[in-house]
Amino acid sequence: MKAFNQLGHIALGTALRQMAAQVSKDAEKTYAKFGFNIEPKWFPVFYFLASNGAESVVNIAKEINHSHVSVSKIVKEMKAADLLDSVKSSEDSRVTLVELNARAKAMIPAMEKQCAAIDHAMNKLKSETGIDLWEALTVTQRHLQFRPISTRVFEEDRDISVVDYAPKYKAAFKAMNVAWISQHWQLEQPDHNALDDPEGYILNRSGTILIALDKGEPVGCCALIKMDGDTYELAKMAVSPHAQGKGIGLLLGTTLIERAKLMNAKRLYLESNSVLTPAINLYKKLGFEHIKGATSPYARCDVQMELFLK
Repeated sequence: MKAFNQLGHIALGTALRQMAAQVSKDAEKTYAKFGFNIEPKWFPVFYFLASNGAESVVNIAKEINHSHVSVSKIVKEMKAADLLDSVKSSEDSRVTLVELNARAKAMIPAMEKQCAAIDHAMNKLKSETGIDLWEALTVTQRHLQFRPISTRVFEEDRDISVVDYAPKYKAAFKAMNVAWISQHWQLEQPDHNALDDPEGYILNRSGTILIALDKGEPVGCCALIKMDGDTYELAKMAVSPHAQGKGIGLLLGTTLIERAKLMNAKRLYLESNSVLTPAINLYKKLGFEHIKGATSPYARCDVQMELFLK
């Protein structure tokens, strides 16, 4: 057997716990140097309120991706430390909001200096190591959210697979979509928004992008773009011409629908054009039905469809 320090990925959990402990301990020193006297675990709530003003515990938890119980506990601790006040919502007097008090607001300049210094330090670390730690953690977390390691250990290796988006697929995601759009039309502004900045326009707005791989080569893609409430738009579906006829479009579509269910989506919506007969037939096969009346940001759109998820 290998020595423990030679296990690599197998000892990942231990390595992450050790790094988390190291970063947390170091954070206390950094906070002290800048005179930003809060507990590090309070930072997400403090930063959110400094950026957005008064808000409910429910919305804070949603925005910083913490549990309601966790945020409630942090708010209680921050009130005890004389950093927060409670106020009634001006829109609904039944709703209680929390906000930074005068003492806490006076700490915002120190927080801003600390954030700038940490960002600078991490950029230097990136330059030293060649690794963007934040990007690596974010991308890995996204890939493990719906396909955790415990699931992956039992998956069989296949020639064609569907994986979550990663920055290394950005060029392929854009190229595959530009190829099919350019056959009939010119790209429009919503196309540029999604294809030039998929992280900002799709992923960071609660959406998802899936990539189909054939022996590791990107050959297909599709996305779920958050619209409102529990409705998502199925968009940017494309399959490379040399990979068509292998059922990749159907695989992407069914995988995306299953992902939408895991994301608690209730309705999927899509826009297309009547000249794209194979695509429309695929959407029908997936269960989508034609609708009319919705306003489209695309000049080329003359087909609109929806699917309600069970």
